[in-house]
Amino acid sequence: MIKHTVPDSIAGAAIGRLLLPRLAGTAISPAPLPASPPERVVWVDGGDEVLVHLDSVMTQIVGAAVLVSIDLETDQTGRTPLVVAFAIGAGDDAGLVAATDQLPRGNGMLAARWGAAVRDAAWGALLSLAGDHAAERGMAPHSLSLANGQLHLTATATPPAGTASWT
Repeated sequence: MIKHTVPDSIAGAAIGRLLLPRLAGTAISPAPLPASPPERVVWVDGGDEVLVHLDSVMTQIVGAAVLVSIDLETDQTGRTPLVVAFAIGAGDDAGLVAATDQLPRGNGMLAARWGAAVRDAAWGALLSLAGDHAAERGMAPHSLSLANGQLHLTATATPPAGTASWT
């Protein structure tokens, strides 16, 4: 039996462990994911910097939403969490789609400056997780869905209609 590193179903609290190396920034490069991602990284944008505490990543499933919490730290705000809520459908036909707020919940000043980056990084990590799940099976990612308090990942042998390729 083949042991996959990304299971088909993941309990809410366990999602964070799988997102952590993808949030470290290595998931978008061709390099393999690190065995031990860094505890903290610094994001730089437009001359501003924020310390991202990757060791603080926590996830939870509440109803039809996956919550992703990440602590950020600046000189102005100190260390505080931002929480992104992704509403995800149920069933294998949910696709790779989620709805979320424009900005994460948490400190207003921090969310206004870094919220979009946190939201985009968390969503990118979820999509990367779906991609890795499918790649381990020699397939293409098909959907993220929620059922029974777990995130379910499905893959398909062919890309969805209208998609040029999965590369």
